[in-house]
Amino acid sequence: MNSASPKTEQSPMPPQALLAQMTFGFIISQAISVAAKLGIADVISNDPQTVGDLATATATDQSSLYRLLRTLMSVGIFQKDLDGRYSNTAMSEFLRADHPESLRGIAHLLCDREHWHTHGNMMQSVKTGENGFTYTFGQPFFEYASTRPEIGLIFDEGMTSFTRGIANAVTAAYDFSGAQIVADIGGGHGILLSKILEANEHLSGILFDQPQVVEGAKTSDRIKISGGDFFAEIPVAADVYLMKHIIHDWNDEQSKTILANLAKAAATGVKLLLIESVVEEDDAMPSMSKVMDLNMLVCTGGKERTAEEYAALLEETGFKLTNVYPTASPVQIVEAVRV
Repeated sequence: MNSASPKTEQSPMPPQALLAQMTFGFIISQAISVAAKLGIADVISNDPQTVGDLATATATDQSSLYRLLRTLMSVGIFQKDLDGRYSNTAMSEFLRADHPESLRGIAHLLCDREHWHTHGNMMQSVKTGENGFTYTFGQPFFEYASTRPEIGLIFDEGMTSFTRGIANAVTAAYDFSGAQIVADIGGGHGILLSKILEANEHLSGILFDQPQVVEGAKTSDRIKISGGDFFAEIPVAADVYLMKHIIHDWNDEQSKTILANLAKAAATGVKLLLIESVVEEDDAMPSMSKVMDLNMLVCTGGKERTAEEYAALLEETGFKLTNVYPTASPVQIVEAVRV
C-alpha cells in the first residue's frame, strides 16, 4: 500500500540525538500498549479505516488518536494510504487478538500500572539489590497477584501471549523423538506443551501449575492436568521436563529449591529443558536477555543467567548441563540431564 507521504533519506544520527531518542523510548512502549488495549489492530483487521472510524470504534478523541497513530506509524506500526485510511503492517498484525502469535497480551502487561510504577523505582533496586516490586507495592509480585484476580489474569494473558510468539521456534529447535512423556512445569495454560504435542504425535504431556492457573488450560486427551506448588513438591514423572521462564523469576536459593524438588521426581537420565533468555558472555553484545535481566531485577528479584551460571545452578541440584540450543526467537533451550 502506498504511503501518504514520500520517504526521505536520513543521515546517521549523531550520538547525542541517538541517546535522546533512546531516552524517550518509554513513550513508544506506552503508545504500543495503548494501541493494544484499545484493540486498534483488531478494529482495522483486514479493512482499512479512517481515523474518524477508529475514534468512534474505540471511544477516543479523534485528534489525540491521530497523534498516537502518527507516532506509531513512524516506527513501522500501522500505515496510512493516500485516502487517509489506516491499515495494519507486519508488526501491528501481532497486536491483533486473533493472530496465532499475538503479542497483544504482553504489550498490555509490560505497561500496566504495576509494571509501570515498579520500573519507576529501578533506582531503588540498583542501589540496594532489592526487589523493586516489593518496595513499590509492599509484597512480592506473585503474592500480590494471587490476591488480585484481575492482575493475575493480565499476567497469565501476557505470558500466554509471549509463549505463542516463541512456541513454534522452540518446538522446531529441539528433537523430541526419543521421549514419550513431556511435562511442562509451571506451564500456564499449556500453549507451549500443546504446540510440542501437535508437532510430535507420539508424545503425551503433563501440564503442572497452580490449580487456579491450570483451570484456564485447554483440555486434551493427550494432556494430563496436575495442580500443585513447585516450591513444595513436583509429583510428576516424565521423560522430558520443560520449564519456560520459571527459573529466571527467582533468585539462586529459590531456584535451587525448585530444581531440587524436580530432581526428587526425575529419574536418572531424564532430560530437563529450561526455556530462557541466556545472557551472552560478551557484555557489550546487544540482546533482549540483558533487557529482560533488568526486568527480573526490578519486578521479581530474579535474574537472567549465562550458560556458566546455569551450569553451576544445575550441578548443585542434581543435574548436568549438556547443551544450549539456539532458537529463531529471543529464547534459548538450556538442556540438562538428571545425574
